[in-house]
Amino acid sequence: MKKIYKVVIIFIVFSLLLFNNQVIAKSKYQAQWQESIKANKKILNQKVKQNDIKKHFKLGVAYANLGKIDLAKKEFDILNELENEQKTEQIIEEYKIKSKKDPNNLFYLNYLGFAYYANDDYQLSLDIFKKIVKKDPKNIWSYNYLGTIYGKLENYDEAEKVLKKSMEIESDKYTHFLLGAVYYKSGHIFKALYHMGHSGNVGTKFMD
Repeated sequence: MKKIYKVVIIFIVFSLLLFNNQVIAKSKYQAQWQESIKANKKILNQKVKQNDIKKHFKLGVAYANLGKIDLAKKEFDILNELENEQKTEQIIEEYKIKSKKDPNNLFYLNYLGFAYYANDDYQLSLDIFKKIVKKDPKNIWSYNYLGTIYGKLENYDEAEKVLKKSMEIESDKYTHFLLGAVYYKSGHIFKALYHMGHSGNVGTKFMD
């Protein structure tokens, strides 16, 4: 299986939602992510750069941080067609070096965290996302991705804690769906049903 496409799994409940453009990320880096989107789209609009894997990857991560899940998924779908395993390793090595030189750079951490996840390095991805939520504490999407990784590692207690923190910041249908999935996996069926019931059509969209 091609590696980068596995990044999409981190959005396992973040399928298309009718009001996707209404979601507010609350990232304190929102303006910078928007600039990143603008810059990478400009480069990708050049014919010779249309298949630039790294630019599509960075664009997808930027969209993900702003809660623009349908657009993020579109970029990762493109990566599924373009990506090779060697490129994933190159991205990891690049941002390992950059994040060591500049450990407070949230963007380097995001690129590294998503790339680790894409490469099945879930524990390494988890360690990075723990740093990310500390640096961007009002961004519900960072908490949701961290919770998803905990779920991937079958640490449902920690997943629950993280997702509850996300809900404290903003009550969101995606987060309800994630909590429902966590409770279902951990055997708390009634809690699972409660949160699934508050997730609107997210589950239906995911099943589609």
